Amino acid sequence: MNDNKRIIKQLNTMVLLTIIIQFFILIKNAIVAFYFGVSAELDAFNLANRISTFIYSFIGAGISTVIIPYLKDRINKKAIDVFISVVYTVSLILLVIMIFFRENIMIIAGGSNDNYFISLAANLFIFTTLTGFVNSLIQLVKAILEFKDRFNIQKIIVLLTTILLVIMLWTGDNNIYYYALVLLFTALISVLIHVLLLKKSSFKYSLSYDMKDQNFKEMMRLFFPTLLSTGVYQIALLIDTLIAARLPTGSISILNYSNTVISMINLLLLGNITSFVYPKLVKKINNQERQRSLVDYLLLVNIIMCLIIILFYSSGLEAISILFERGEFTSDNTFIVFIIALILTISLPTNASRDLLYRYFYMNKDTFTPFMNSIMISVINIVISLVLSIYIGLYGVVIGTVLASYISLFFISFRFKRKFPLYFNLKGFLFENGKIIIITILSLIASTIFKKTIIIENNYFGLITYALFSLTIFILLLKVLRSRIFKINL
Repeated sequence: MNDNKRIIKQLNTMVLLTIIIQFFILIKNAIVAFYFGVSAELDAFNLANRISTFIYSFIGAGISTVIIPYLKDRINKKAIDVFISVVYTVSLILLVIMIFFRENIMIIAGGSNDNYFISLAANLFIFTTLTGFVNSLIQLVKAILEFKDRFNIQKIIVLLTTILLVIMLWTGDNNIYYYALVLLFTALISVLIHVLLLKKSSFKYSLSYDMKDQNFKEMMRLFFPTLLSTGVYQIALLIDTLIAARLPTGSISILNYSNTVISMINLLLLGNITSFVYPKLVKKINNQERQRSLVDYLLLVNIIMCLIIILFYSSGLEAISILFERGEFTSDNTFIVFIIALILTISLPTNASRDLLYRYFYMNKDTFTPFMNSIMISVINIVISLVLSIYIGLYGVVIGTVLASYISLFFISFRFKRKFPLYFNLKGFLFENGKIIIITILSLIASTIFKKTIIIENNYFGLITYALFSLTIFILLLKVLRSRIFKINL
C-alpha cells in the first residue's frame, strides 16, 4: 500500500511538473507570436523545424522504446553499447547529408519559387537539424533515467531549460536566427545536464561497433519497425498538413492551432503515463503479471482521456479564446479551432490504448506487428481523409484521422488476442470500459444542459465553472456505477 502511495505521488509530481512546463511553453509561444506574428520568417522556421522534428522524433522515440527491455539484464550491456553507437553514428551522417542538401530539401518541401524564403528556410534548417539531433539524444538518456525510476528529475531539467529559453527570448533580439539559436543552445544545456545525471545513475557506455553481436542484431531487427509504429502521431500530423495545404487558405493555420491544443494534452497526460507505465510493465516477472497491470493501466488511461473529452467539450471554447483570441485571431477563428480540436479529442482514448498495446508487443520483442498496423492505418488515414476532405473540407481531414485511430485500435486489439494468451477476464474488462462510455455520454449531456442553463460571459470564470461542474459529475457517476478504477493498485 505504501508503495502504491509512492507511485501515485510520483505520478502526481510528474503531472504537476508538466503543467508548469506547459505554462512556460505558452509564454514562449506568446513571445514568438508577439515578435513574429504570421510572417514569412516564422513560416520558414516552421517548415525547417517540422522536417527536422519529423525525422529525429522517429529516431529518438524508436531507440528509447527498443532499449528499455534490454536494460533489464546485464548480459545486454555490450549489445546496448553497439546499438547506441551505430544508430547515432548513422544519425550524425544523416545530419551532415541534410545540412549539405538543405536547399534542395527546402525547394521540394516548400513548393515555393521565392528565393528569399528558400534561402532563409535552408539557413534555419542548420539550426533545427542540430536541435533535432540533440533532442534525440535527450530521448535516449530520458528513457534510461525513467527505467531507473528517475522520472521527475528529467522533468525538472526540462522546466529549468524552458524557463531559461523564455528569459533569453524575452530579453534578447526579435530575430528569427536568434530564436533558432536559443532553441539549439537550451537543447545543448539540457543534454549536458541529462548526461551528467546519467553518469551518476551507474549507467556505463562504451563506444563499440561490434556488429556481429547477436543481441545487437536482434535490437536492430526490432528498431526499424519501431521507427514507424512509434511515430504514428507524427505521420498523421504530416498527412493532415499535406492534405490541408490543398484546401482553402488558412486551413493549415487552423489545423496547427488545433494540433497545438491536442499536443499539450498529449504531452501533459499521455506522454507522462506512457513513459511511467512502460518501464514498470517491463519489470514484471511474467506475462501474467504484465497483462493484469496492462488491463489496469488501460482502464486508467481510458478514464483520463474520456474525462479530457468532457472537460474540453464543456470549457474548451473558453480556453481557446483565452489562449489565442487577440489581434488578428477572431472569435470565428476560435470557434472553428474549437470544433476541429474537439473532433481530435475523440481519438485520445483510442490513441492512448493503442500506444499501451504497442508497448506490450515491444516488450515481447515484436515490433513487426505494430509496424504493419501503423503502415496499414497510415494508408487508411490518407484515403479516408482525402475522400472526406473533398466533401467537408478541413473537417473531413480530422474526421478521417479520428476514424483511422479507431480502426487502428480495433486491428491491434484483434492481433493482440490472436498472438497472446489472455490472462485476464475479457468480458469484465469490456464491461468496465462500457461503463466508462456510458458515464462519458451522461456527463456530456449534463454539461450541455448546464451550459445552456448557466450562461457565463467571462471566459476565465466560465472555464473554471464549467470544468469543475463536468469534473464533479464525472467522478460522481464513476462512484455511482462503481467503477473498478477505485480498486486499481498501481
